[in-house]
Amino acid sequence: MARGRPSKRQHIIDTAQSLFAELGYQGTSIDLVVQTAAVSKPTVYSNFPTKQVLWASVLEQVSEHSRDALQEHALSGNNWLETWLALWQWWADSAERLAIYRIMLGEQHKMEDTARELFVQFEAVLQQALDNLLQQHAVTLTDTQRFVLDACSRAGVLQPALSGRTPLSVTELYHHLTSKDAALPDLH
Repeated sequence: MARGRPSKRQHIIDTAQSLFAELGYQGTSIDLVVQTAAVSKPTVYSNFPTKQVLWASVLEQVSEHSRDALQEHALSGNNWLETWLALWQWWADSAERLAIYRIMLGEQHKMEDTARELFVQFEAVLQQALDNLLQQHAVTLTDTQRFVLDACSRAGVLQPALSGRTPLSVTELYHHLTSKDAALPDLH
């Protein structure tokens, strides 16, 4: 292999990742990956014996890239709740991550246990960053508060992004979560 040139295996993963993001799991065939990557079918199958193995490699890559990007993403801010919400918005502002949610939530009946486990690890990347944020700001939430905050973040940011709607802004979400009628007391 030439120096600085990506491996064929990596090229196949990158191609499949783009196709899965654009066409979903069902719409992405091994033949389409072969054609789009301009490699032979034996090359794909020698690296990825099944579509599930290829999908698992894409899941691992997106998780790793997300983890790396989170380390570079600024978790600073005076207000932990605004930073929490901004982190959710950053997470949902990725076509690759949204594709993983669409595929794993919409086509989970087609997934093997390995893919389900990798999806749990994928979501844990964001949860670890949120845990680090709470620790950095010395914030302790009850299990109920954490559950409600996660549910509100998903409903206000992730679900609209998945359905092509505009997510609520950090300011709007912050207002809803800190209003006197909110289920989470003293989140300021």
